[in-house]
Amino acid sequence: MRLLRTTAGTFVNAAAIVRLKRDDDGAGWLAVLADGGEELLAPYYSTPGRIERDFPHLVPRAPDAAAVPTTLACQAEACCVG
Repeated sequence: MRLLRTTAGTFVNAAAIVRLKRDDDGAGWLAVLADGGEELLAPYYSTPGRIERDFPHLVPRAPDAAAVPTTLACQAEACCVG
């Protein structure tokens, strides 16, 4: 079991976290729990790269440039297909 400290001084089980997001001012991390609740994590986790390294599956990422098509073509009509 892996526990993360909150700003309130309590702990939350990492298994109960479904995703992480930045808090309103972008300085800390909010843990979104399976029950819909949110817990602000302790400042320790705000060190750049710490959460991203330890919990990469919970941190939202921007889509890879290769995954975004650079040109679009209509596949429905032959006139649009290059």
